This record gives sequence, C-alpha cells and structure tokens, in this order.
Amino acid sequence: MGKIEKQNKNSKNIIFAIVVVLIVLFSIFGKNSWKKLIKSTDAGTPQYSSVQSSEAASKDLSVHYIDVEQGDSTLIRFKDYNILIDAGKSDYGDTVVSYLNGMDIEKLDLVIATHPDADHIGGMQYVLEHIHCDRYIMPQLPSNIKKTKTEANLISILKVNKINTEYAVNQKEYDFDDMKLTTFITEQQRDNKNDYSVVAKVTYKDSSFLFMGDAGKTIEKEFISAKYDLKADVLKAGHHGSSKSTSEDFVKYVQPSISVFSCGVDNEYGHPHNEVLTIMNKYDIKYFRTDYQGTVVIGTDGDKYFTATQGKE
Repeated sequence: MGKIEKQNKNSKNIIFAIVVVLIVLFSIFGKNSWKKLIKSTDAGTPQYSSVQSSEAASKDLSVHYIDVEQGDSTLIRFKDYNILIDAGKSDYGDTVVSYLNGMDIEKLDLVIATHPDADHIGGMQYVLEHIHCDRYIMPQLPSNIKKTKTEANLISILKVNKINTEYAVNQKEYDFDDMKLTTFITEQQRDNKNDYSVVAKVTYKDSSFLFMGDAGKTIEKEFISAKYDLKADVLKAGHHGSSKSTSEDFVKYVQPSISVFSCGVDNEYGHPHNEVLTIMNKYDIKYFRTDYQGTVVIGTDGDKYFTATQGKE
C-alpha cells in the first residue's frame, strides 16, 4: 500500500471515529442537553456584546429582558446593584449565567422567583450555584397547590446554600439608593399558581418599570380595585403576552408607553396573542418581542429611555 493511500485511509478512520463519538454523545445527552452542551462550550458571549455594550446598558438604570425562548428572565441593573427576576427553563440557566458573566456580575443583591412554573424557575438552580445571591423572594403558595419537583429541588438548594429567603409581601418596598422596588401579590385565596405571581415595580426619578410575571386578568382586576400604584412607563406584559393577561382595562390603568413580550420563536401557545397586540396598537404602545428581537435592553437616566435589541438571524 502506498504512502498517500495509507494516509487517506487513516484520515477516513479518524473522521469515522469522530462521527461515531458525536452520535453517541447526541444519544446520551438528548436534543435539549446537546444544545446546552454546545452553548456551554462557546467561548465568551459575543452574541450579547451589542446590547451589553449599548448606550441603553450604560445608563444609571438598565433593564435586560434576556432571551430565554419560551420563558422569563430579567436583569435589573442599577449602579452597583443587580436584581434578577426569574431564570427561564432548566436548559437556559447557563444562558442566564453567561449573560451575567458578560456583564461582570459576581453577586445578585436580590432574586425574585415570580412563581414556580418551570419556564420561570427551571434555570434558577444553575444560577444560584454559580452566582452569589444576597436575598431571594418567592410567593407563599397554599397547601392545596402541590409543589413541583423543580420547586422542591430549588427550595433544597436555598437551604443548603443558606440563602436569605423570604416570602413576598404585598406592597413591600426595597430601597437601592435612589431606586425603589415594590412587590405586589394577591391577598386572596387562589387555585392557580399563576395568580400568585410576584409583581414588581421599579421606580427611579421620573422613570418606572412594571414586571407582571404570569399574573392574569383576575389579579389585574384585584390590583385595580385596590388602587395600587402601578402606573409605569415600561410594562413587562404578563404571561408572555397571553390573552389571559394584559386586559385593556389594565393597560389603561398602567398607561405604559413601551411594552416587552418574553416568548419563544413559533412557540406552541401562539404568544403574544393578537388580542394583546391589538390593544398595544390601539393605545400606540411601542412593543418589543424577544422571539423577534432577541435580548432587549431598556436603559434610562431617570428621564429619557434608550433601547437596544440583540436581533436574530
């Protein structure tokens, strides 16, 4: 056998071996974990560089609606303070951590788990294992709502790591220098865990942001009746833009000029629903969608707003 022919044969054997290894890895890790493995070995976070280095991100207060597909995760950054609301599904915990690393964040001053749905807290365990957390807030659900395995595992992690954990209190204020965060939560007995979503409002000078979790129209109506101070310039629409949330009455009550929908590309639920988009258009509310625009950053100096979007290929 000639030297060149022998080299070609060796090359073919190497390629065949690589293919076999890839097939075995795929069968072991599965589709979702395979995607996660690829993401976790990706050097750095170049896909976020445009928004992380944007003018919007450089302002005193910047809110980062992280693209975690059909889920929720929002970073609130004010001066040296960092607040995280939710962390997407379990497959996206590393996405959130990667984003935080890209912002040079080593500590979270406050973490809010709006409610125990997997698309909101699934990635939280990974986050807590990699980023220090000073205080963790979650809703106290009644005993008639059974804990999920995801929720139980997360509670165990909180205890093991001795993270300062508290149940959300209605209309409780948290001060971060001259920025204020207020939590709102239903005061009535509910059967749906979405209705126990911790709603948060952030105010800084003349700017304001409202984050609705998966709170539905029943909660919106309760809050309106209670005359809570929910007026905000930027509304994180409830339940990924589902028609079960963001009623016209609620939009008129909040009076936002900007809205953000966190949802996945071609998601099975059809979020955001046309009924909600129609309301946005009716009241001339500019809206952003993570399924179309990727991660969205809205920054403010306390007066004007600046926006940046990651964009999707």
